[in-house]
Amino acid sequence: MQTFENIRINGFCEQRTHNPDKQFVLFNMYLTLNQAPPCEWKDLFNEARRLPRQKVWRKAWVEADALVVYCQPEELQQQIELLKQDIEQANRQYRQLLKLRQPRGNQVEQEESSERQLIHRLSQQLRF
Repeated sequence: MQTFENIRINGFCEQRTHNPDKQFVLFNMYLTLNQAPPCEWKDLFNEARRLPRQKVWRKAWVEADALVVYCQPEELQQQIELLKQDIEQANRQYRQLLKLRQPRGNQVEQEESSERQLIHRLSQQLRF
């Protein structure tokens, strides 16, 4: 099975955090992740965020190895607590996805190994 290390928030990136529209007090707050998540993990994270669970529900998305939250600075800690739940759910679902693929992955590896053996035997028989 593919190895997968859980995605988690590592810290806050002051340098990248900014206010994209000065007429609002909402900032793009950048939280660093321990790694850039796979594309399918991002889809699972977005699905976890789809339905608001709080009165104040802010947009959040993944950019490379960062999680961006569009919120007021004083809301960030509350948003982090919600994001950790969504990250945990995406991690769990991604692991389940990898488990479902495991049997097929083994079969593909066996087929590729058989092909390699066939090609190797052929190469031994060729005369130039």
